[in-house]
Amino acid sequence: MVYNTTRTDPNIDAEVNLLVGKPFGLWHKIKNGRIGSEPFIIQQASPSFAINLDCNSYERKCNMELRPSGIIVHFKKKYTSFMWPIPFHHLTIYSAASVISIYQHTDFLKLAPHIPTKNSSPFLQKLLKSKTLHSQQYTFQ
Repeated sequence: MVYNTTRTDPNIDAEVNLLVGKPFGLWHKIKNGRIGSEPFIIQQASPSFAINLDCNSYERKCNMELRPSGIIVHFKKKYTSFMWPIPFHHLTIYSAASVISIYQHTDFLKLAPHIPTKNSSPFLQKLLKSKTLHSQQYTFQ
């Protein structure tokens, strides 16, 4: 579910914290490095986001934030801010060429790096590692 975060609402914060966990503290950020991604450009989006990709009146940038049990995708549409929390058990990531596809059920965003690099994104590597560690907690032996 996508939340409008233009104005602060404690109910939305509580729901997001239940879905993907509370934000990492300062000590964790110092110890493990960055928890936010570099900017990405939204190339394609599912109709539920209602993002007009042909419109040039606003930028189609987004970034991601790592949480203990998932990620949050932050993006803006004109003057309104949105967040899309995705728990790890609903998160599916595909990477082909320079396009990264993020899925939760039938909702998706297809993203391209704002600044193309030769190497894979360090944030995405950390995200995949966190998703793997999280899913290993629930595997049967």
